[in-house]
Amino acid sequence: MARRKRNSAPKEKKQNGEKVIDQLFGSLDAEDIEDDIAELGGNEPAEVPALPEPVKKKRFFFGFAVFVIIMAIVGCVSTVRFAVDMTGKLLDNTSLKNEFAQFIFPMVVNDIAPFDSIDEIPNTSKITCAIWNILLTKDTTPYEDGLGGLLIPEYDVMASCKEMFGSTVVMEHQSVGTGEVRFSYDEEKHLYWVQKNIRYLTYAPAIVEMEQVDGNYRLIVGYLPPSLATVSGISGMEVSPDKYRIYTINRWDGKNTLLSVEFCNDYEPATDDR
Repeated sequence: MARRKRNSAPKEKKQNGEKVIDQLFGSLDAEDIEDDIAELGGNEPAEVPALPEPVKKKRFFFGFAVFVIIMAIVGCVSTVRFAVDMTGKLLDNTSLKNEFAQFIFPMVVNDIAPFDSIDEIPNTSKITCAIWNILLTKDTTPYEDGLGGLLIPEYDVMASCKEMFGSTVVMEHQSVGTGEVRFSYDEEKHLYWVQKNIRYLTYAPAIVEMEQVDGNYRLIVGYLPPSLATVSGISGMEVSPDKYRIYTINRWDGKNTLLSVEFCNDYEPATDDR
């Protein structure tokens, strides 16, 4: 009987201890513990909502990046198009040919003799080419005398000559030409009297080939009679040049200088057999 009393005392203490724990923390049943473990580790964590400001910044930078890429593509396309256009212009050289044709027009009209240096150009050719340059490419209104003629100062004639043959050219003023194309020089007044409307023209230039050689431009120029050229433009007929010459032009800083004129008797233009 005494043994039973000793065994029952710890059991009562244990029960009393469990009651104290239950009172402090609640009952620790097995089912409750399993539920707690399931709640702690078994369930997936709830999604954390994204902050609004970082999302807006990311969208802004993404949109900006797309805009930059689009502009880069547009820029590349524009650059390629510009390069293609420029290549076409360089290959065609239409504007440059037209500029050269206008530049050599006074020499072609005067039918200047071939030369290798400006010292070989006759003085009369220098004067006639210089005056023709004024008549064909300049505004002659300031030179009108009111009587159907032009009074051109020798200074302007000299400046025109240097414009074509370079600043080192030397020229002596004198009367040149005959008939309608006579340019009379007044030594006292230092003026050239020129008929205002000259109807006589010898040739018009047609540049058939052009290439760069040692930094200069080498042109093969066909000499077209202007009257036939006018008729061909109206009727559609083809006109062949009477002859050909080779012009060598130096172009520097947008200014042209004629260096030489050569014979070109053996030139054969390309034909279209189609």
